[in-house]
Amino acid sequence: MKKHDPRFIKLFYLAVIAGSLLFMTSCKQATKFAQVKYTAAQVNHWLDSAKTDNFIFQFYTPNADDPKHPYQLVSYVIDTAGNYLNALHPDTLGIAKDTTICLTGKAVLGNTYLTKKAIIAIISTDSGKKRDYDYLTFTPKIMASNQHVVYAIGLVKNDMPIDYRDADTGNGDIDSNPSPPAKLP
Repeated sequence: MKKHDPRFIKLFYLAVIAGSLLFMTSCKQATKFAQVKYTAAQVNHWLDSAKTDNFIFQFYTPNADDPKHPYQLVSYVIDTAGNYLNALHPDTLGIAKDTTICLTGKAVLGNTYLTKKAIIAIISTDSGKKRDYDYLTFTPKIMASNQHVVYAIGLVKNDMPIDYRDADTGNGDIDSNPSPPAKLP
């Protein structure tokens, strides 16, 4: 009887284990999300308007037929009277690098929002001075309390995160709010 090379057997088992792990951890379309970015030019355009009140974010995919493409976001801007300022042409938030996040477990997909006040708190210092930034990042996560997919908001300059936590953000991070069940202020 021919004896098998022990190195070959070890390599074979390692390949089987690695393949199994890749198969078990691969994303399905319904759970694949991109970390997205909202550029300073896009955000500042809306913040410069006295009419802007809230930003509503809705899930978006440029190609539903491509299961490899993660969900992104589009942004609708609402004025103080409750009207959409960009209903026909929402801002599309681009993918931040090649970041794909796979969420697992129960997840409720719906609109999320940020107030103009929250965005100003992120991009400004306590003294009201506007921070120099390139874009806001939106990183998806599932809220433990109600399983809604919301987004942790980050601030970036030159591909480096900026710590925006200060008194006007309650010294903490800011997340988007699910809507529903949250009501717009």
